[in-house]
Amino acid sequence: MQEDQLIAETDFVVVDVETTGLSPTEDRITEISMMKVRNGQLVDEFATLVNPLVHIPAEITELTGINDLMVKDAPPAREIALTMAEFLRDSVFVAHNAAFDWGFVFHTVLRERGIELINPQLCTVRLSRRIVPQLPSKSLGQVAKFMEIDIPVRHRASGDAYATAMLLIKYISYVEKRFAIKTVEELLKFQYYAKATV
Repeated sequence: MQEDQLIAETDFVVVDVETTGLSPTEDRITEISMMKVRNGQLVDEFATLVNPLVHIPAEITELTGINDLMVKDAPPAREIALTMAEFLRDSVFVAHNAAFDWGFVFHTVLRERGIELINPQLCTVRLSRRIVPQLPSKSLGQVAKFMEIDIPVRHRASGDAYATAMLLIKYISYVEKRFAIKTVEELLKFQYYAKATV
């Protein structure tokens, strides 16, 4: 993907993962949702529970509702890693706290299939710091509430990915109009500026 290509001609894949813990190398994915956004529209989705092949800790089940029985018949990561890589292809990887989700997706695809992903990453937490700096919390729940976006099911991959995709669409529309940002390169740089000049 060329970073100087127009935003309107670029696929953005919004990703949310639920996991057995916080380490992308030691812990495993239990659920993933990937939603493809193109030109302000949701155009495709891949979502599945994932059998981590290890016990899901009680505190994780309490947070996500995902337990060992739910994932027993789900595909293990090795079976979906190629689909994950193919779905991402030449897109921009997007997530709310992108470093977390990217870490799990990157290490899963590398570990299971030997594929090293190179997608640029866009973080909606960073964009939130720029666009809604007045919010004391940039958590997905708080930002979605402020932006009047409903989260179908909180702390489940599809619900959180959907809310993040809707947030991305609103943010892109805003920065295109307010800051005349047109290219992927400009958008990626924008997320790292200290604050929006409004």
